[in-house]
Amino acid sequence: MNLKNLPNTPGVYIFKNGQDRIIYIGKAKNLKNRVSSYFQKSSLYPKTAAMVSQIADLSFIEVLSEIEALILEANLIKKYKPYFNVHLKDDKDYLYVKITKEEFPKIQLARKKDLEDAYKYFGPFPESTQVRKIVKTLRKVFPYSTCTPNAKRACFYYHLGQCLGVCINKVTPIEYRRMIRRFISFMSGNKDRVIVSLTREMRRQSYLQNYEKALTLKKQIEMIGYITQPIGKVESYIENPNLIEEIREAQLLDLAKDLGVKNKIVRIECYDISHFMGSYTAGSMVVLSKGAPDKAEYRRFRIKEVAGIDDYASIKEVLRRRFSNNWQTPDLVVVDGGKGQLNAALEVFSELGLTHAVIGLAKREEQVYLPGEKEPLALKRTEKSLQIIQLIRDEAHRFALKYHRKMRSSDFLTK
Repeated sequence: MNLKNLPNTPGVYIFKNGQDRIIYIGKAKNLKNRVSSYFQKSSLYPKTAAMVSQIADLSFIEVLSEIEALILEANLIKKYKPYFNVHLKDDKDYLYVKITKEEFPKIQLARKKDLEDAYKYFGPFPESTQVRKIVKTLRKVFPYSTCTPNAKRACFYYHLGQCLGVCINKVTPIEYRRMIRRFISFMSGNKDRVIVSLTREMRRQSYLQNYEKALTLKKQIEMIGYITQPIGKVESYIENPNLIEEIREAQLLDLAKDLGVKNKIVRIECYDISHFMGSYTAGSMVVLSKGAPDKAEYRRFRIKEVAGIDDYASIKEVLRRRFSNNWQTPDLVVVDGGKGQLNAALEVFSELGLTHAVIGLAKREEQVYLPGEKEPLALKRTEKSLQIIQLIRDEAHRFALKYHRKMRSSDFLTK
């Protein structure tokens, strides 16, 4: 087993024994770190140590989001019932997502012993914290009810837009069950089918001039794309081993088309500046190679020439230092920020005679600023182009924050 080849991305890992039998299936936010941890710890729990001693081979399925990894892990455990998934924990430790048999079905977290009266259930999910967080997030897309019908006043979640109004008779059983069916389809891995259904209903409501309902449905469609990134049926990852590469290639092609970049985009570099109350200013450069984080290429920059808070001057310093090195040439440069940050980058490019494609990405409205354009390019949350730009921007932000926290900690220890 070559652990070095594992990616630093979300996914599901599969351990097999000497008889090529699946003995354990797990999910990870970072496949390389999680799988490596089994073989680096000097002391493991006895049951875990027994499992590790039997591992003869491993495979993995790389995915694009934690939610996707969670659903795929549960589906595979249910399908293969690996020995150590069953025996590492008691059944009572696993959580299931349960849909009740009621006029207005509720979505609940339940243990195995509580599933007998379920209309439908999903799981088991080994990590209770993760499934609780994800079900809470999904309520923003599928506003299911946990309240009592025909109550005197609206429940708390109705005011948050996370209940359709069962409590105050704002929704019919037919409308409510339609939403529950979409939730079931989503949890079964059929994201695309859910979006088609929501889009069809949105157009119908718009045709009927129910614009408020149409807007709500539009927001649900956008939220699905935002929380999951582009995915289809989870089983597709098993059927097509190259699916992740195909998705990333499609993202990059769409990105080049939307930005008007003529050359093929392979390497993207993103720059972010972070500081703490005007001190400890740091810059970061993160890299996507063929759409995937390339952490070996990440670089940090401690700002040396700029005093106080000046993001424009800081981004100029970082870019000058970066392009003074003979590193691989980027096909696209992204600076975190709006028109001001973009203009700062363009000034350095002009000074150094660089012709690389460069854009700015503003956080607030996720607007893309292009050189020579007065108005920003507004990409929808569900568009592949925006999702890949957001991925690298957020990674740059995380990387820069981590570095300047380290600087603050080191400074504190030396005082």
